[in-house]
Formats: sequence, C-alpha cells, structure tokens
Amino acid sequence: MLTARLGILHPIIQGPFGGGLSSVKLAAAVSEAGGLGSFGAHNLAPGEIARVIEELRAATTRPFNINLWVSRQDDDASRVSAAQHEAALRRFAPIYARLGIAPPAPAPSEADAFTFEQQAEVVLSHRPAVFSFVFGIPDSSILRECRRQGILTLGAATTPDEAVALEAAGVDMIVATGSDAGGHRPSVLQPAERSLVGT
Repeated sequence: MLTARLGILHPIIQGPFGGGLSSVKLAAAVSEAGGLGSFGAHNLAPGEIARVIEELRAATTRPFNINLWVSRQDDDASRVSAAQHEAALRRFAPIYARLGIAPPAPAPSEADAFTFEQQAEVVLSHRPAVFSFVFGIPDSSILRECRRQGILTLGAATTPDEAVALEAAGVDMIVATGSDAGGHRPSVLQPAERSLVGT
C-alpha cells in the first residue's frame, strides 16, 4: 500500500511546485499532517538544495520529497527577462501582500551553471525519503544509488509508453500525469502537444 511504503498516514502527495513557488513551510505542513510534502527544487543550485533539505529536516521528522527536472529544456524561467519578472511582480504584488508572503526571486542569470547530475548528487548525499523527477529518467547509476540508500523514486509519465519506460528503468512509483493535470506538462518521449492523454 502507498501509505505504508512512503511512511505516511494519508494517501496524499503534495505536488512539487516549480519555478520558485515551493516553500519549506508548506511541504513540512503537509508532511506533519500525514501526507507527503514535496519541494520543487529544479531551479535551485546544489548548495541551495542542501539548505532546503536541512530546513525541511528542522521543520519535520516526517518523510518528504525533493523534486528535480531531469531535462531543463522546458525551463522557461531561464528565458524570462528582468523586465518581464518586474512586470509580473507589480501585477501580483497585492496578492503577495494580502497573503503575507514574499514574492519569488528572479531566476539566476546563470540558469545553466549547474546540471541535473550535480543537483541529484546533493539529493543523494542528503537522503530525503523520496526523490521525484519529471521531464525524463535519471541515469541508471543515480537510480541504483537511490535503491542502495533506500530513497524511494517517483517519476511522472504523460503517456503509457512513458510509464513503461519508467517501470523498465526500475523507478519505484509512477505518477500518471494526464492532459487534465495542472502545472507543467512533463512529457519525455514526445512533445507535450502530442501526449494529450487524460487520466
């Protein structure tokens, strides 16, 4: 059963928000409530990922998930200009103020200064309960190290073929991400517009 395997009380996995929208506070609260809290760390440098995991460990003793993007080809944050970011902040400033939350920081200009493999190395060294990923399948050496350390792996599939590929790679759990799902369309084997399978 999912709950026993993940060490959680309720069959709820918080979606890992990408683009700087994840928060330690939310992920820890979901974990503390008995679900699996998740933190989308694809846009963070390796050192920042280490800091987030340490903050999560300080905030909860329950299992949590760190999510990365295997491929950064669809990382639109790296193509947002400073002017576009400022315009978006102005537009959403009243909402941030009303909710009492800090607006997201702009993506670093050196968005490609670190690789997925460097990010994954930090995840492996800090051993969260779950390591999830989208936009691809990690190298077999990464998955093998996850198994060796007891880190459960969770991959997203947008088509049956992607689910088969994830299973063949030895991924522990697969999230079926249909065309009706919110957020990014983490297609791997074909473009997102050609993988519009509902769940």
